[in-house]
Amino acid sequence: MKSLNRAAGIAFLTALFCGAGVPVGSPLAAEAPAVLLEKKMVSVPAGKFTMGTTLQEIEWVVREFGSESREWYLDEMPAHEVDLKGFLIDEHEVTFIEYMTFVDKERVSPPKHFDNARFNGRLQPVVGIGWEEASAYCRWVGKRLPTEAEWEKAARGPSGLRYPWGSEPEASRANHRGMMDNYRYTAPVGDYPEGKSPYGVMDMAGNVWEWTADWYKPYPGNEHPSDLYGEKLRVIRGGSWSSNMDLARSSVRGKAAPDQRQDYIGFRCAKNS
Repeated sequence: MKSLNRAAGIAFLTALFCGAGVPVGSPLAAEAPAVLLEKKMVSVPAGKFTMGTTLQEIEWVVREFGSESREWYLDEMPAHEVDLKGFLIDEHEVTFIEYMTFVDKERVSPPKHFDNARFNGRLQPVVGIGWEEASAYCRWVGKRLPTEAEWEKAARGPSGLRYPWGSEPEASRANHRGMMDNYRYTAPVGDYPEGKSPYGVMDMAGNVWEWTADWYKPYPGNEHPSDLYGEKLRVIRGGSWSSNMDLARSSVRGKAAPDQRQDYIGFRCAKNS
């Protein structure tokens, strides 16, 4: 990979907006900030839902996927009721072109993989950014990162589905490892409409893990200690193009250091309704 810096990112943007990518004077080049502020969001109503999972559910995962690491899933326990206020959440993950508009306008550093053709399609989810960068983008458009509970409710709906679409790991509904489709890496956002959540939120299983606002801490009543708990790692959700369907379940809790800039982590924004 090339050396990554702001000047290189701006040069790339010049080619993107003024070259073959987006012609000069096009609506995208002229109106991108307004478009970002008007990005479609989905309303999730106030109310209770069941967050987390049970030991019985974990045993199902172990049997279904032949997992040898039952302990990996124990941080999802116990299932517990959470009462949330209503909120709005982006229908789609933040795209590469949306984030690069932020880079251009605010003169911040580009994402780690901005010059990698595997990940820089305009409608692919942006990857290669850390937690602080994701948070800064959300603030720029007048939003914030979703909390872990908000993310899970938006994915599962009020009835606590295993996957956004239901109870079975239907491979064709998400972009994940081993999926025999046109995408070896990330897919354009919204390209799996049959995988949408009960509220109509897209790509909450597979494609990219998504940053949430929360530190990785145990749920109340969790009896399985971990040295990783605390204010060291941030929770990521949803699984990715590089993970299997067991990790695409809506209750799975991934975790990453805030400064990690991986090609399998992206984000979406939320705000109070």
